[in-house]
Amino acid sequence: MYLDYHAVLVFLITGAFMVCTPLVLGMLFRPKNPYKEKNLPYECAEDPIGDAQIRFDMRFYTTALIFVVFDAEIVLMFPWARVFQSAPSKGVALVAGLVFTTIVFFGLIYDWAKGDLDWVKSFQNKRRVQD
Repeated sequence: MYLDYHAVLVFLITGAFMVCTPLVLGMLFRPKNPYKEKNLPYECAEDPIGDAQIRFDMRFYTTALIFVVFDAEIVLMFPWARVFQSAPSKGVALVAGLVFTTIVFFGLIYDWAKGDLDWVKSFQNKRRVQD
């Protein structure tokens, strides 16, 4: 009965070994010479201006989420195209792909109508949260 789980145990031990070994080796052999400039955050080789803990505009997050949704759509369309190519009933596969694409398209129309795709929004008649 328990013999069936030996493969799982070996897999877990191997996985833990493969994760922990590089961490321990890195801790032992990496150079340790921290200095002020090395610990500064930077982006694009520019010196930081101001605090790193700032509040980002929600449009960044909204745009990123919309990108993830449409990126997932494309990722799901590739296997669908492969199945559609060899499907015995191409009509059912075509309808399934069109239904999925239509739902995502209506999501795009909704985002567009809501104004989430507009980078410059008007803040008139909207209450802003003060820090």
